[in-house]
Amino acid sequence: MSERSSRRQFFDRTGRVLGLVTLGGAAGLLVKRASAGTVYQVDPSKCTSCDLCRTSCVLSHSAVKAVNDFAKCGYCMLCPAYMDVTSKPDERGIPTGLVCPQDALKRRVVGTFDADDPNNNYYEYIVDEERCDGCGKCVKACLPPAGNGSLRLEIRYDRCVECNECAIQVACPDRAIVRLDVPGMPPPVDHTVLHE
Repeated sequence: MSERSSRRQFFDRTGRVLGLVTLGGAAGLLVKRASAGTVYQVDPSKCTSCDLCRTSCVLSHSAVKAVNDFAKCGYCMLCPAYMDVTSKPDERGIPTGLVCPQDALKRRVVGTFDADDPNNNYYEYIVDEERCDGCGKCVKACLPPAGNGSLRLEIRYDRCVECNECAIQVACPDRAIVRLDVPGMPPPVDHTVLHE
């Protein structure tokens, strides 16, 4: 092989590598620009609360949290998402165990508390986001027929680091992590359009 042909091959390969790097950078810029007005979110109609939101998030404490849709909640005394209905009952017949392993689902009495008949009490169930790790056990327990489906998982934007490719989305077997337009955010400006 002559020195001239190996030099030509070197420049040819270098040109190809630079071309691929340039194309890769341009593609990355286009993807970033296209996703500027969107965020990742959990589609509750697809989510099966498989626990991968807790274990797949790049954060040590997942950005996915359980939330309660109060308009759907029954405010029940024996909430299957709060109390482990399979646990040992106390002397009044009320289960003693809780569903949430992190004790993140809290409840408080709504209205007047009836100490004589606990079945007359109504409760509001609130998620303590500092404790919630997104395991989805409460969401699964809240599904019909035992519950009414008021609990669901959501990606909390104030905690999410907006990865270029969400690790939870990659791991989700149900394809329940989707990209949504950010409400109230204008669409990204296309600077490639020339104004006359």
